[in-house]
Amino acid sequence: MSPYERVPRRRYLAGVGAASVGLTAGCLDVLDGGDSAENTVLDPPEQYELLREARDNDDLVYPIHGDPLPDVSAPCTIRDEPVATTDFEDKCHTMYTFIFSRCHAACPGLVSGLRHVQADAIDEGVADEVALKTVTFDPEYDTPDVLYEYGAQMGVDYDVGNWYFIRPETEDAAHEYVEEAFGCYFARNPEYEGGDHADDEHGHEDDGHGDEDEHGHGDENDHSNDDHEQDDMRDMEMAFMHESMIVLANADGYVERTYAGEVPTPDVLIDDARTLVDRW
Repeated sequence: MSPYERVPRRRYLAGVGAASVGLTAGCLDVLDGGDSAENTVLDPPEQYELLREARDNDDLVYPIHGDPLPDVSAPCTIRDEPVATTDFEDKCHTMYTFIFSRCHAACPGLVSGLRHVQADAIDEGVADEVALKTVTFDPEYDTPDVLYEYGAQMGVDYDVGNWYFIRPETEDAAHEYVEEAFGCYFARNPEYEGGDHADDEHGHEDDGHGDEDEHGHGDENDHSNDDHEQDDMRDMEMAFMHESMIVLANADGYVERTYAGEVPTPDVLIDDARTLVDRW
């Protein structure tokens, strides 16, 4: 099972339900979001009532269409100063995602989606109208230098000045920002052992030669498929398990779209960002 499937059942079901209906809606009673039609410009998504019911039942814990953007702040590694979500109100629209750079599954797709939005905004001449923010929940590993290099490898255009790497200073601070404020679940993977992946459960280093029986005789068959299967499983293990989430908010500070569950395609993100800019 992928670490991304190891989310609490309630959240998983909520994510699946949200994904099946387009992942955005305008149920605002629970989060006191007000009038979604008044606060947003994108159309409500399909199956609005289904999402509304999920929100009323507290099955969705993240902000959705029409909700105010959470008011949180954390250091920005590129600007070397704290940046608050409210800093962008009356200035530009914002798109958030939540990642850790060591991830080799969903996070590259999330960052790639934002990078495509950045590229399209540059091409359309509206880069100053959309800010992209990636928030790490792994500050212990994701130092400012690591994040900068990670962004460069992912194709981020730093010269434009609309990309922000947000780095809460501690993992507890990351929980407050990412999970409590934005409702994006993440947790350390208890099966992950850092750099000790080669150790077995008894603390014995795997020498790649297979296990020995009580007589000290190795199993000749251990050198083939079993080793490959174990390598595959280790490759799937990562330091964190988490939800995939992207949030698009307008310049008034209200959420227009929350994409949770499946990583949205760049085309979807670009189309919604373009529509938001055009209608604003």
